Amino acid sequence: MKTMWWLLGCVGPLLGVMNQAATAQIVLSQPRFEAGQKFAAFFKVQHGCGESPTVALRVQMPADVTVLDTPQKPGWNLGIERDKGRITAVTWRGRLDAKTVDQFGLLVNLPPHEGALYFPSTQQCEKGEARWIDIPAAGQNGHSAHPAPMLQLTAATTPASYMAGNIMIEQVWSTATPGGARTGAAYMTITNHGTVPDTLLGGSSPVAGGFEIHQMSMANGIMTMRPEAGGIAIPAGAMVTLGPQANYHVMLTGLKEPLKEGTHVPATLNFAKAGAVQVELAVAPIGARAPAGASGTMGAMPGMDHH
Repeated sequence: MKTMWWLLGCVGPLLGVMNQAATAQIVLSQPRFEAGQKFAAFFKVQHGCGESPTVALRVQMPADVTVLDTPQKPGWNLGIERDKGRITAVTWRGRLDAKTVDQFGLLVNLPPHEGALYFPSTQQCEKGEARWIDIPAAGQNGHSAHPAPMLQLTAATTPASYMAGNIMIEQVWSTATPGGARTGAAYMTITNHGTVPDTLLGGSSPVAGGFEIHQMSMANGIMTMRPEAGGIAIPAGAMVTLGPQANYHVMLTGLKEPLKEGTHVPATLNFAKAGAVQVELAVAPIGARAPAGASGTMGAMPGMDHH
């Protein structure tokens, strides 16, 4: 994995940077990306502090960005800062000639909302320091003497994914409900990439009074549905699907407002080990069998669904 990321760093896209002041020295090689996706963030150092070489680069992570991988960069030492397990900043220490362009990469998970995302950065040189930390206030055009590296998040065309420790949550969606409906449904796919099992205990959403995990089963040609009060086990190395044709789904009861097509509904998933995870349900049209941007029918994967 580390070797792959180093190769990506060598041949990654060195694109022209948009929407940043001409004086910026630290920029993202790819300045636009889809919200809610995994993103290979390459921070491009364009030159040193005048004639002084760069000896360290510290990049601060926005509160709603999750770092998934911190690949080693040959010739540089990597330092990681954490707060309650979350990576809050990454620092590379080495030496980069003042006139040499290079980039430093991370794999991150982006938040699901559109808009500008800023990564305040500090560039230390053999002589002096440059702090690229300016973030424009609402309504300003963003031009400043020391702009923070900025990523413009665009509208998502595929459902977002979320990471919480070794738990990955993907294809989080729902279907629109008619006016006056009191119940809705939520679907998702959960993968445990760790070696220890976890359990989805339940959750909540501000748009509903209840958040119930239900299991569907067939007996003598009759389909039955019952709540899973103890939650759903997510075995180590396994995938569990909650979908329209899977064994499990979430019922949103006591809806306070209709679920409207094209909107995103906030929800919280509670895991026994991974803890509380904030997600957003992408609301598909009434009767949809899969989330927007997905092909085929969303259902249990043969051999992978949990029983």
